[in-house]
Amino acid sequence: MTSTGRILIRATPSPLDDVDPGEAWRLNAYHNNSGNVAFPFGLFRNLMSDTTAVDSDWYGARLPEPEEINEQYDAYILPMANDFGGHFKGEMTRMTRFIERLTIPVVVVGIGGAFALDDTFDSPKPFDSVAKQFVEAVLERSSLIGLRGEITGRYLESLGFTEDRHFRVIGDPTLYNLGRELSIRPFEYRPDLKIAYNMTPKAPQEALAFLTKLPESFPDATYIPQDFGDFSKLYSGMVDVTANPFRDTVDNYPNSLAHTPFRTGNLRFYLDAPSWISDMREFDLSIGTRIHGNILPTHAGTPSLTLMYGSRLTELAEYHHLPRMFAADVDPDARLADLVEGVDFHEPERYHAENFDRYVSFLDENSITHSYREAETELPFDHRLSERQLPGPIAPITALSDLDEIRERLTVGHDIAREKTVKQKDAIKRLRSEIAKLKDEKKDLQAQRDAAQKKARAAERLAASRTPRGMAGRAKRLVKRVGSQAASRLRR
Repeated sequence: MTSTGRILIRATPSPLDDVDPGEAWRLNAYHNNSGNVAFPFGLFRNLMSDTTAVDSDWYGARLPEPEEINEQYDAYILPMANDFGGHFKGEMTRMTRFIERLTIPVVVVGIGGAFALDDTFDSPKPFDSVAKQFVEAVLERSSLIGLRGEITGRYLESLGFTEDRHFRVIGDPTLYNLGRELSIRPFEYRPDLKIAYNMTPKAPQEALAFLTKLPESFPDATYIPQDFGDFSKLYSGMVDVTANPFRDTVDNYPNSLAHTPFRTGNLRFYLDAPSWISDMREFDLSIGTRIHGNILPTHAGTPSLTLMYGSRLTELAEYHHLPRMFAADVDPDARLADLVEGVDFHEPERYHAENFDRYVSFLDENSITHSYREAETELPFDHRLSERQLPGPIAPITALSDLDEIRERLTVGHDIAREKTVKQKDAIKRLRSEIAKLKDEKKDLQAQRDAAQKKARAAERLAASRTPRGMAGRAKRLVKRVGSQAASRLRR
């Protein structure tokens, strides 16, 4: 790849893009999760140069047609998440068909999967063929695929792919934006710690119960949500009908405007990585069940503790050696002082340089021109970013006092919620119509089947009557009938 040209990235909006929160919500430009701003950040920063432009497709909301991409871009870069799995099967199929129409290099920079921790991958999965077709389509346009962790590596091996020939484990690209050096501030427990905490609805209840209680002991503890199902509530007080409703059924999760973070206003939602990283420097500790909710503070030098569950968190936390423990092992009534006792918050520092070199080698082998080795110097991206006024975190509507802003958010939220509700009702109406049509077709098919079975039985009886045995039976019945008729005449 030449050092001049234009690169397209499948990602959230770039920090250099102008983003209206309402538009981003409406377009789903963050793919349901603001944590997705993390891993593309370094790519935006280190692939851009004075002669190379880097654009985001806003997770498909601004994706050109394949022919336009082939004509205008030199590469399509895909920094992906936990996308091997049944939850992503349909979208991965569409992506594969799209990639097959591209003639430029296509490079996947970090993809994982949703697997059980003890999965041996010795039996087929329903999405295997889709995953294999996707990998093959990408490898026709690049040298290696980058994986997030060892568990995903074992999965690709089960599909017949080979490490260092077809794929390489590179972890998460976020921290590599720092170059080879990672420095985490010393941690010392104090009763007045400033804590940032994060949560996922599907995490074990033990961990959620512990995290929910943090504001009781640390009144300034700040909740950092990431899902756009949470964003709709904090931004406008509205429920997004297209969001996963599971979060609204979970105990020990801030899913109501009456819950502590909304009531106190100690809640921040970020739409860009630089603001998120900058703010995390204010905190003494980040803790929770979200991988990027802890990786971005680590980028800021803030000590973090990841409460792991499932392969998605576990393989990344282990690869980067983030301070970690299993979420299910957390005592809901434990004191934070006991939980952090003996934790080595500097463990990631000792492995970062090796991981960085492995990542940069991966980019080199895919012929991607970059500035990661000069990450500590001011890059063209940094200069342009310094000229912008980033919006910073979005506070909850429950913490606002400006009536005009409250009115504006309510209006935006109402319009988006109404639009999504109408679309959902239309979709339900179409589905009901299709179901009714299918039921009618089923009745017709059953009637056709019954008629066919009736004809088949009649044909069987006719065929049986024409066999020697059948003919003998017919003769016997005829003799019996003639004899009966003769006897009847004699009686008369």
